Amino acid sequence: MRWSVRYHIIGLLFCSTVVNYIDRVNISVAAPVIMKESGWDKAQFGLVFSAFLIGYALLQIPGGMVADRWGGRKVLALAFCGFSLFTALTPLGQSSFMLLLIMRFFVGAFESMTIPALTSLNSRWIPRAEFARAQTLSLSGLTIGQMIAYPLTTWIILHWSWPVVFYVNAVLGFVWAAAWLWYATDTPETHPRISPEEREYIVSQLAPKPAVALPLRAVFTSPSLLAVSLSYMCFAYMGWMFLFWFPDYLVEGRGFSLSMMSIMGVVVQAAGFVGILSGGAISDRLLRTGWSSQFARVRFPGIGVALSLPFLTAATQVQSATLSVLLLIVFFFLFTSAISGYATVAIEFHPHFAGSIFGMISMLGSFAGILGPMTAGFMLTQSHGNWALPFLVAAGVGVVSAAILFVVPIRPIVVDSFLPAETAPREQPY
Repeated sequence: MRWSVRYHIIGLLFCSTVVNYIDRVNISVAAPVIMKESGWDKAQFGLVFSAFLIGYALLQIPGGMVADRWGGRKVLALAFCGFSLFTALTPLGQSSFMLLLIMRFFVGAFESMTIPALTSLNSRWIPRAEFARAQTLSLSGLTIGQMIAYPLTTWIILHWSWPVVFYVNAVLGFVWAAAWLWYATDTPETHPRISPEEREYIVSQLAPKPAVALPLRAVFTSPSLLAVSLSYMCFAYMGWMFLFWFPDYLVEGRGFSLSMMSIMGVVVQAAGFVGILSGGAISDRLLRTGWSSQFARVRFPGIGVALSLPFLTAATQVQSATLSVLLLIVFFFLFTSAISGYATVAIEFHPHFAGSIFGMISMLGSFAGILGPMTAGFMLTQSHGNWALPFLVAAGVGVVSAAILFVVPIRPIVVDSFLPAETAPREQPY
């Protein structure tokens, strides 16, 4: 029996986040080598990481709005071609620190369109009862991408040089863009390979589309959305700091070799992969079995963040490097389970503007994320390598993230005084 077309679309989106995160994490894995060759310190490289995030915050909302209005297929293809081009140009930055900052800025700017466009596409292709699983499976490539990036980047550096890493990653992006344009469409109605039965099933489960576009003021004046965005800002602070500095922590903070660091990185990211998929499956099951969207999409992720924090704190305090990694595995599993909420709550605010709404959440998260790698770099420099300090600060920020999710109410955004009743979150005890 052949797979449904929507599963193929999800599979391609999964591959997109794999490629995307190979491209994001490559510079953090290569950072110890680049800093050694260039003489740049951790504070400077924190700025390199943050330059990416400044660009990454830039086009989140525009990318989501364009995808919501005209479709995400071309938005994703443009994004992949753009960030692949500037990834290929990144090695030019070895001649100038400012040039490296510029290259990473443009890599981030083009990548900023990808997740909002992905969210918009899933909202057009996936019924609400399947949305968390589809969205988290699409996004779970972020952990697989990092699992691949750790050994691949290390192997390329050891056998060739760090610039080759960026050339290989650029090729992967261009190949994915070509495959995507060949197979994907913006909606099930326009896909030539979909069966009539699947098309009818999907269309019958989607809410009627409003006749008007989403006004930006509705996004920026929704108290519930702003609260969720604030929580995600704190979550992203932790996530981006961990993404960029974890490889260096293993090498310098815990004494692992470059090759052993790549193995430990794979194991931790595998835990994140399981966490993301588990979070999505549990969130959908909670919704199907009568729990409110308030609990399934917001409270449950808050529990995941809260439970992860003691393990992050303990990992910095234990003497054993092996035990530290084991604690970080548990931390990352629980931490990534919360992605199920942040990645799916957009359709609870409005199902037809999920790309724009997630763009808002992700944009603010990216701005906060800028502070994570940058402040960690400065803290490490000023404290002469006290690795516990940035992780403990991140845990404190995580307390704020979880607390918001425990109290924020989800209020759907009304556009043109119209929100289909069947799309509104069910108000049930939680």
